[in-house]
Amino acid sequence: MRGAFNCFLFPLCVLCCAGSSLGQSITPIWDIYNEDNSPLPNNTIRCLLTDNSDDLWVGTDNGLAHLSNNSWVIYNSSNSGLTDNYIRALAVDDNNNIWIGTTLGGLLKFDGATWQSFNTSNSNIPDNFIKTISIDHFGNKWLGTAEGLSYFNDTNWITWNTANSSLLTNNITSIGIGLQNEKYIGTINGGLLYFDSATTLVGNYDIQNSGVPDNSALKVKVDSLGKPWYAGSAGGLFTDQGNQTWLSFNYTNSPMPTNSLTTLELDSKNTFYMGTQIDGLIIRRFNQDWSFYTTFNSSLPENYILSLAKDIKGNLWIGTYSKGLVKLKEETLGTASLNQISALSIHPNPIQKSGDVCFSRPLKNPKITLIGSDAKVVHQAFINNTTNHFQCPLIESGSYILIVECEDRFSIMRVVIM
Repeated sequence: MRGAFNCFLFPLCVLCCAGSSLGQSITPIWDIYNEDNSPLPNNTIRCLLTDNSDDLWVGTDNGLAHLSNNSWVIYNSSNSGLTDNYIRALAVDDNNNIWIGTTLGGLLKFDGATWQSFNTSNSNIPDNFIKTISIDHFGNKWLGTAEGLSYFNDTNWITWNTANSSLLTNNITSIGIGLQNEKYIGTINGGLLYFDSATTLVGNYDIQNSGVPDNSALKVKVDSLGKPWYAGSAGGLFTDQGNQTWLSFNYTNSPMPTNSLTTLELDSKNTFYMGTQIDGLIIRRFNQDWSFYTTFNSSLPENYILSLAKDIKGNLWIGTYSKGLVKLKEETLGTASLNQISALSIHPNPIQKSGDVCFSRPLKNPKITLIGSDAKVVHQAFINNTTNHFQCPLIESGSYILIVECEDRFSIMRVVIM
């Protein structure tokens, strides 16, 4: 069993079709685009970008899609200078040029009319598999590849790898640019790399030498205060508070349903949007409220999220693994119709199968729902009287989300069944 046996009261509603902060009802509005209802060329959305005009660029497993004013343009290797249809990374520079990373075709630059290609045959790029692209404050391109980290200033290339530097891996996943042009770089199983405002590697931090919560960071974002945040593949959400003092949000110390994150987005209010593989979308707001959207409690078509992007209008764009592109708009409507059951807890926790579970106070006609780690309902029961207990069902041992509904109130907590 993962995690600790703590009980967490979630500070917001994830019932029905909304995630709600305390005292407010947040109604989500979902628009879903896929191969069946739109020109989207593929339902696997690897990367997303909003450009300087707030247009959306969508990288898929079958080409690049551009959405502007509700109009689509699709680029692929048959109708454009795109050299590979497997798109893995997107970035935009100050001139609104789109930089595109592919799996087999290297790096491309698209200015809206012409294409320029950089690959292992015509440049010093170390590999044609481009996993991430970031552009620093001086317009320099930083590329994460399967064979190391590269810097490109439109003329010259510099590459760092395990052979010529202190890198512990060549697998570079994400690059965040700091307020002073510092670079914070995530890897797979190689810890974190820090570069100064130029091109000097000033730190390589991992679990062993500095206590990093996770040696693999799939996404790096820098907040409005210049603090780097990392989406760990097994360590949750974490940041360096300075001098490698780590603050993390994970399964055991927060309402997060998982430590395994796939991607991360930050908006100007420092609201965190986190994608997961089986637990859908996690939102941690600037006021420390949390929201959770899954296929169980919302119109999200799939819980496996690969990419996220926020546009100027406040929409969150969500790229899924196999169910297409999703636009989420959240609207605050005032007082919630469902409120928390104040200070409700249960005991014991962990719970024995078929054992008696007691509420901290009697509840009238409670409804009990247990949700498994795959976000599916595994048990539901209605109790038609006032009671202070219920019987645990005979289900598989593990960690579950327990939702208790009573009249117009609810409580959500994590439980472990032994």
